Amino acid sequence: MVSSGCRMRSLWFIIVISFLPNTEGFSRAALPFGLVRRELSCEGYSIDLRCPGSDVIMIESANYGRTDDKICDADPFQMENTDCYLPDAFKIMTQRCNNRTQCIVVTGSDVFPDPCPGTYKYLEVQYECVPYNLVLQV
Repeated sequence: MVSSGCRMRSLWFIIVISFLPNTEGFSRAALPFGLVRRELSCEGYSIDLRCPGSDVIMIESANYGRTDDKICDADPFQMENTDCYLPDAFKIMTQRCNNRTQCIVVTGSDVFPDPCPGTYKYLEVQYECVPYNLVLQV
């Protein structure tokens, strides 16, 4: 069961970022090429990556696990391990999301192998939106 603290913290994160000026790395609005976007999703929730128009997703980095004790609050015992990461998270996210305009992934064991049982995890992804024709040239 996911705590309501995670849901509220995520909601506030989205609301605050949406209204801050010059939040280049967080807005889903059209951004100049080369700017990295960052999305977080607590375990049990979905992450929604989107690019405007015909631009497509290019994953820059991804981690499924826990490296911070302040992201996605849970029972303190489930947050003690902050040295939890899945080396294959980048590979999984690139296979699922690269070259698409939108990608929704549920954060959890149905998609990602569990790198640290008993720890409440989250997915953190950094990605760029790039022109589709640029992807074809690479």
